[in-house]
Amino acid sequence: MSIRSHWPAHAPESFQGASRPVDARRCTVQLSTGRLYLDAVASPATALLGHDSPPLAATDSSRVKQMLCSLEPGYVCLTMMRSFSAAVEFAARLGQSSAHVHGRIAQINALEPEPAPGDDLRVAHENETLGRTGRWLASAAWDRPPDLVVVGEALALGEPFGAVLAYGRSASRLDYTERSLEGISGHSRQRHAEQGEAATPAALERVAAAIAAVENQGLLEHGHELASYLRARLMTISASCQPMESVEGTGLALRIGFAPPVRATQIRRRMCERGVLTGVDTEGRLAIDPPLAMRIAEIDVIIGALRASIIGLPLVNASACCAACRTSD
Repeated sequence: MSIRSHWPAHAPESFQGASRPVDARRCTVQLSTGRLYLDAVASPATALLGHDSPPLAATDSSRVKQMLCSLEPGYVCLTMMRSFSAAVEFAARLGQSSAHVHGRIAQINALEPEPAPGDDLRVAHENETLGRTGRWLASAAWDRPPDLVVVGEALALGEPFGAVLAYGRSASRLDYTERSLEGISGHSRQRHAEQGEAATPAALERVAAAIAAVENQGLLEHGHELASYLRARLMTISASCQPMESVEGTGLALRIGFAPPVRATQIRRRMCERGVLTGVDTEGRLAIDPPLAMRIAEIDVIIGALRASIIGLPLVNASACCAACRTSD
């Protein structure tokens, strides 16, 4: 699921070249106008730490692979690649090459609810949900954990990266040798060859730094507390604000639906005018994905801006802050 966020267009200018300790939690962004905004829809580069520049130390692929294997009990890392899309393709080919699956593969975004029981091979995509439910893999809490999990650039703080993890009992039945890629033809095979199977050294350094920072600072537990608080506050607003139709999602990745004629794009603009950046997903729902390192007081700012936007309190600034807001209504 893609999120239309203000972040990619504006953040690099204000964060490039910044040097800060790993525990500096920068959950705000500065637009070209000079105005500061609380970032409630973090990019993959900032979803875990609130910034994208932790201290980096040289590492090797074997150490990072070992760290990935330890994210959740029962999972092993099969491969690390140079992009999330390459890892998704690898997982798909892996499933198709396994005789016991007979080609039945379910590709699932872990942001969505667990699918109904079935005998297909489950491939869960974790990016928005990675580390943001109180555990590294949100899908590991399903009644039937997915057979394969694909993680991406969120774990590498925005650096192109992909990795495929397999649940222990599934790994022994899967053919993840080079034979699993023999069926890739034409453009797919060429693209796989160009991307290569090895992740870049820069991505490996960021993955190691991100995992170490999250675990050393207890951010998984912190994120779980934030998520519980955020959902509780959203449900309180939903009970008193009729236009707010639904609250879906998991952990710190929530989607809010509105009853017509209210549109998420309208609410996003009003929240932006109150200093809070949010997104709109492909289904037209308001996306709230705050960084894992956000504070309770900052969650209150998000909630206040949302409530004020719904009930129509006077705007802080009537001018649109950026092109996305100017075209929202």
